[in-house]
Amino acid sequence: MRKIYVCLISLAGLHSNLQAQHQFQGINFGDTSNPVPSLTSLADFSDNPPSLAVGIPEISVPLLSLSGYGGSNFGLQLSYNPTGVSPDDAAGEVGAGWSMFKGGVISRKINGTMVDEAFQNAASPHYQKNAFDDEYYYSLPGFSGKFKIERDVEQNTFRLVDLSPLNHVKIAYIKQNNTATLVIDSFTITDDEGSIYYFNDYSSAAVYDGFYEDNGLWGFEYKSAFFLTRITGADGVETANFTYQKNTKYDTDNTILLYKSCQLQKIGTASGNIDIVYDYDQALEKTMNDPYSIKKVSLNNAYGKVSEYAFEYTYPFPADPGNAGDKKRQLDRIKKMDGQNILEETAFLYNPLNLGASLGGSCQGSVQVNPSGVLNKIIYPTKGVTQYVYESSETYADKSSAAYLESLTLDYGDPCTQEQQEFFNFNFDTHQTLTYSFTISGDPSTKKAFWVGYNEFYTSVDPNTGEPVLLPPVPENKRITYTLKRGTEVLTTNQKGGNERFYNYPGQYTVTAKVPLQNGQVNFGLSEVVARPGPYRNANSGGSYRIRSIKRYLDNTGSTPEKTVLYTYDDFSIPNASSGSISKDSRILFKNVKVTDGSGNGYTKYYFKLDKDYPAYIIPKNGSTAQFQPYYNLLRSGVLEKKENYSETNQLLSKENYEYTFATADDTDYLTDEGFYSKTAFISQSKSSSVTYPSGSASSFLQTASENNVRADNYKPSSSKSTATDGTVTESFYQYAQDKNNTRLLAANMTGILLETEVKEDGKTIGKSETRFDHSSNLYPTSVIGYNRQTQSPFTASTLDGYDSKGNLVQVTGKNAVPTTTIWGYNQTLPIAVIAGASYSQVASLASVTAAVTASDADRDNPANEAALLQALENMRKDPALKDYSVTASTYDPLIGVTHSISANGIRTMNVYDKAGRLIKVTNADGKTLQENQYNYKH
Repeated sequence: MRKIYVCLISLAGLHSNLQAQHQFQGINFGDTSNPVPSLTSLADFSDNPPSLAVGIPEISVPLLSLSGYGGSNFGLQLSYNPTGVSPDDAAGEVGAGWSMFKGGVISRKINGTMVDEAFQNAASPHYQKNAFDDEYYYSLPGFSGKFKIERDVEQNTFRLVDLSPLNHVKIAYIKQNNTATLVIDSFTITDDEGSIYYFNDYSSAAVYDGFYEDNGLWGFEYKSAFFLTRITGADGVETANFTYQKNTKYDTDNTILLYKSCQLQKIGTASGNIDIVYDYDQALEKTMNDPYSIKKVSLNNAYGKVSEYAFEYTYPFPADPGNAGDKKRQLDRIKKMDGQNILEETAFLYNPLNLGASLGGSCQGSVQVNPSGVLNKIIYPTKGVTQYVYESSETYADKSSAAYLESLTLDYGDPCTQEQQEFFNFNFDTHQTLTYSFTISGDPSTKKAFWVGYNEFYTSVDPNTGEPVLLPPVPENKRITYTLKRGTEVLTTNQKGGNERFYNYPGQYTVTAKVPLQNGQVNFGLSEVVARPGPYRNANSGGSYRIRSIKRYLDNTGSTPEKTVLYTYDDFSIPNASSGSISKDSRILFKNVKVTDGSGNGYTKYYFKLDKDYPAYIIPKNGSTAQFQPYYNLLRSGVLEKKENYSETNQLLSKENYEYTFATADDTDYLTDEGFYSKTAFISQSKSSSVTYPSGSASSFLQTASENNVRADNYKPSSSKSTATDGTVTESFYQYAQDKNNTRLLAANMTGILLETEVKEDGKTIGKSETRFDHSSNLYPTSVIGYNRQTQSPFTASTLDGYDSKGNLVQVTGKNAVPTTTIWGYNQTLPIAVIAGASYSQVASLASVTAAVTASDADRDNPANEAALLQALENMRKDPALKDYSVTASTYDPLIGVTHSISANGIRTMNVYDKAGRLIKVTNADGKTLQENQYNYKH
């Protein structure tokens, strides 16, 4: 079972809302590509994780952690995506840009014009065997990925295509009995350690756009996401279960279904649970907000709350809102609570909502910008502050080449390198003449670009005063137009444009006015493009933003940061140039990033490989051709190629170089959202070399090297090699169930569990160990085998003799044949005693042992029973049947920590925790303080 590290980033890519012909008003997420607004970020995070090469920082706030059987751990963590707050991004249940992973989910992205399984009635006149193109994104404890289902339209067969094969999971589904199409009821995913994730709950959405109505499917309901309901280990023991709050929402007339929601309400394990409470706001229905918001989350053991966080939101409007639907939920603060008392508070400040905020740069480079609604500051419980400062993005443009410089006078397009200058202006009255001649100077053998600006206004003469009188504009088709000729060559006719470009030879030109209705004044301005004085910055504004600096202050009133980290993105090899380029998915990636420690600790240069380093090429596809981008999944967020560390005085301190061998995981071409194909790739080999200059001189250095190889059958390490500064070469080799032909592990998909490690030094084996799984009735390890260093003959280093019904190891016997028994209490969740020298069968049925276990179960349910447990443990320790053995014992506040430790000689220590669950001191049995902790928040 993998630990949970939640890092989901916020909502992305919402289509414009569609209104049905039946006057459906407002936004219906069921009509969009991401039908569950609070899950949209899953796809975005899976496809576009934050990285240094993207210029987007990782921002997260850890909250709660819940342990379970087998060492499993489940947590809640908030993550923030600064790019997920555009007007087209819906605000989810924890506010715009924020995401909270809660258990597990398979969300779906509706591609194309319809839901895959829309045509479920073969007898319908609209029925068709449509191609499937939706994508499914799964997020689970410790990993995430995606897959799709392809349909062979002719055979009406279906196959699941794993688009994240590096996870090495097995994905299965249960379908409805429907021969018209594939309708899925539930999924299971088995990871490479044998844990099984069951997705038996789901949410629903309905569609109301005109396309569905034309196909007899208006109001069609479909499963919008599948939710994790339970997890079992390879042994079949349940490690966690998930309970959901379900609601059905109709439109105002209670006949039109909008959606059926499925919000996680509880995560339960043997150790306790996490509860989630929501608020619902009817006024936010059919707006760019999830109408449900998380109000509070709490961690609970059997007898009460261990920890609780409350969430507060604001709903600011843009500076010029159109209606109430324009407001967006923003996470304002998180409060750690003890009942009604606030223990800690974390606050969040954002840039003002300004939909017209400029993201453009200047001709000299990027400038600081304030993206609308983006997180600006986090204020921590100690009142320390982290500030995020952004700047406009840039892409590289070669503005130094001869070709570029020669093109500057040919057309106007870059105000940083060009300007238009008027060189001649004239006008005439069509009452008096209809023609005018002028000269364009220059080499008559070389064409040049010039612009003719034109406007007209209509006049007559006042018969009483003789003065001109301005008349109203005439109809568009009656306006005065002009014809431009060079000699007899007609360049344009019936022209009435405001500023037209012409490219022709210098010489004599004539304009002739045509008056369909009313005479008037015509004005002409002749201009040309001239180059501004160089040199020019080799960059163009990218129209987006990136992190400029992260500043940390001691308090919210400080004007001088305690620490500043600066980020610059210039090319390291081309002067005055951006290193940015447009990736295949239209994001800006940077091949060079410089990170400077503003405290005077120098700077680091990062070099990245990007997708442009592996150009796309054309492949045949489906009777036509398509673009293919190799290694796209690896390169879309950059792969580190080199890293250099410098002192503040620009002295090179160390450098690291990385070389990679890329390989494809399988032969399946998958179609990306951007319309090109790729194959999932992995790094089959990586090599790194590190050089350190201890004295700061290039003539004196220490060098190391390493190499890592990855298998193609489970994407785990197959071998590694390192070379130390003295030239010693150390190699490690790894084997798995495939190598041992362990069919029972293979059948359970336990292909990622390391079974054997061999270590060699300069070619000679210096260590080897093997973990065996020889039980015929379970999938637990049975022994650890070591190998003699000189003879390589095997020996049993330890045997793992027994497990309880929850998979807890209860007896291990060492190389010396002495057993050690662990007694598990608190309903088999925590070890309460370790008895060295006795076997489990010798002690498990002792009255003192069973009494201690029973007392621990009672302490789990009520902390007032801890004194009775301590007495029971003391009775066990002094049991005459155990007088020849070493006995240590522990008590706990479940989900908080150890409360008492009792050594083999009876010395007792007590751990004391504050209301926030932090260890504040350790005392002895007499109450004397042995250790004391004070906490300062690190931010």
